Amino acid sequence: MKRLKSALALVMAFAMVLTLGGCTLNKGTTWIAKSEDVTLPAGVYILNLSNSYTSAVSVLQQMHTEDAESINVKNLWKNTLDGKSLNDWITDETKDSVRDYFAVLQKFNELGFSFDEADEALINQEVENYWSENKASYEETGVSKESIRLQVESRYRSRIIFDSIYGKGGEKEVSDADLKAHYAENYQHVQYLSVSIKDLEGDDLQKRKDLVSDAIDRARSGEDFVSLLKETEKTLLKESGTAEADLPNRADDYFDYTISASTESYYPEAMITAAKEMKANDVKVVTTDDALILVKKLDPMADAENFEENRESILSSMKNDEFLELVSQWSEATEVSFNDAAVKRYSAKKMLG
Repeated sequence: MKRLKSALALVMAFAMVLTLGGCTLNKGTTWIAKSEDVTLPAGVYILNLSNSYTSAVSVLQQMHTEDAESINVKNLWKNTLDGKSLNDWITDETKDSVRDYFAVLQKFNELGFSFDEADEALINQEVENYWSENKASYEETGVSKESIRLQVESRYRSRIIFDSIYGKGGEKEVSDADLKAHYAENYQHVQYLSVSIKDLEGDDLQKRKDLVSDAIDRARSGEDFVSLLKETEKTLLKESGTAEADLPNRADDYFDYTISASTESYYPEAMITAAKEMKANDVKVVTTDDALILVKKLDPMADAENFEENRESILSSMKNDEFLELVSQWSEATEVSFNDAAVKRYSAKKMLG
């Protein structure tokens, strides 16, 4: 099933790359929407069209996982979401994102905010990075550098407004105590090393199983867990032919990972499940179909520096849904006029199909 999901994503992404190219703007479709005295260029719509497409892919992948027959993989545009054609769903999502853009801009101005020098420097750098890495692709698609800037600036406005509401001194300030409680409950701080126990033919590698068994026994006897992970990794690399001089010299925090709900999908599901059930300082071997994972759960509050480094993401995890609801409310009260010719020209199916 995982292989099918990955293939589906690759097909979709490749189609997007192929068909987004070669789009040119004409005079009547250079702008996408207006609100008050602000006119938004079509490039911002095109950028958000890509984001809406990605969201649609994610939803379709989940539906495919739950019921493969419910998704038409051969012709993705025959699928429906929320009772709408895929094209209409993506278009509506994209138009909503444009409304959100205006709502955030107007709220930002209403609150009397502006970018300081540090914000401007970060925005400039981010725009330059995006542009230098993808200039040719953006230009082929009809996205200007200015559209990139507008998109980046909007994200910074959202962050500033968010912090003014939930950050220190904000209207709905989240206390350190609440942040720490959320962190301890929803974040997993672990050290781990995954050891493959199958060879290329899929046969068990008993020697590696014995290596993991020895490591966990030693860890439970009190030996330093990180030292054991380093030793185990080096043993595996030597077995695979790595010369002694080429063995890595890992820092102690190399095996440390802080996992939030939004990043759980990047880690083995069995390990996440086990980590949630483990107590601080527990060590365990987690078994998957083709690997054994040496895991130690750490006390998330034992490392104050780690908490501070994750403060912004913790606050976002706690309040992002609530903030997005606020933005939706502002959007509903924001008058936006769309350029129907541009919306039609940059339809999802035409550009992505």
